[in-house]
Amino acid sequence: MKKPNTPNVVCYGEILWDCFPDREVLGGAPFNVAFRLHRLGAEVQLISAVGNDARGHETYFALEELGLDTTCIYPHKELATGYVKVELDQAGAATYTIGQPVAWDHIPAPEILVDNPILVFGSLALREPFNLSQLHKLVERCDTVVFDINLRPPHYQMNQLIPLMEKASCIKLNEDELPLVLKELDITADALEQQLRLLAAETQTETICVTLGAEGAAVLHGGEFYSQKGFPAQVVDTVGSGDAFLAAFIYGFYLLQEGPRAALKRGCALGSLVAATAGATAEIPMTELEARLKD
Repeated sequence: MKKPNTPNVVCYGEILWDCFPDREVLGGAPFNVAFRLHRLGAEVQLISAVGNDARGHETYFALEELGLDTTCIYPHKELATGYVKVELDQAGAATYTIGQPVAWDHIPAPEILVDNPILVFGSLALREPFNLSQLHKLVERCDTVVFDINLRPPHYQMNQLIPLMEKASCIKLNEDELPLVLKELDITADALEQQLRLLAAETQTETICVTLGAEGAAVLHGGEFYSQKGFPAQVVDTVGSGDAFLAAFIYGFYLLQEGPRAALKRGCALGSLVAATAGATAEIPMTELEARLKD
C-alpha cells in the first residue's frame, strides 16, 4: 500500500467507554475514526477530554497502547469520563444510552501546530455550547473539514448543525440521518442521487457520503454521483462500522488522493470487515482489506 502524501488529520470530539452487558470498550466516533486512520497509516491527532477517574486513567493507558498521541486529551477535574450503555438486538444492531454531562462536553480547542490539517468532527460532541464555540475556532483554521453527522436523539439541535454543514468540505451521513437533514432543509426528492444533489446545492458542499448499511454507500462529489454495493459480512455488531467507513474514505480520498469511486469502495470494504467483528476497535489485517479491494 502506498503512503499518503498529505499531512496530519485532526479528530475533535468524544472519547468514551462503550459499556456492553459483558465488557467495556473504548469508543466514541472521533476516537474510532482516529484509531482506524492510524492503523491505515495516517498521522492523527485526537482532541478530547476525560475525567480524573478510573476510566479516565484507563483511557490514557489504552491510547498509549494503541500508539495514539495523548497530548490533546485534556483532563477534567469535575466531570466523569464519558460512557455509553450499548444494547444489541438479535441482528447485532446497536442502540445507545449516552451519559451526560461528562468530560468530553468540555473540550478546549488547542492551537494546531501542523500546517492545514484535515479536520474531522461529529455532531454528538456539539451538544453543549462550549464545544460548539471551540469547534468553530478549529473550522476557521482548516481548509479541509469533514463533518460526520452522528444524530443521537436528544443530543443535537439541527439548526446548530446546518451552519457547520455549510462550512464543510465533506459531509457523511447514514441512511437514517439523511431524511432528518432533508426535512430540516425542506428538501423533497425520492431518488437518493437527487436528494444528494439538492443537499449539496443547499449547503454548497463539494462531497457528500451516505452509508446504506448492508446495501453499501454512495457519494456525490463535484456534481458526479457514485455508488458502491455492500460487501458480504456475517454481522457480529455494527458498532464502529460507519466510523471505519469514514476513516477509510478519508484515507483513500484525501490522503492517497484516490478518486471518489475507489475511496468509496475502500470505505465499504473496511466497514464490512469491522461489522464482522466484536466492537469498534478489533484489529483488521490490512491483507484482508487489500483482498476485498481487489475483488
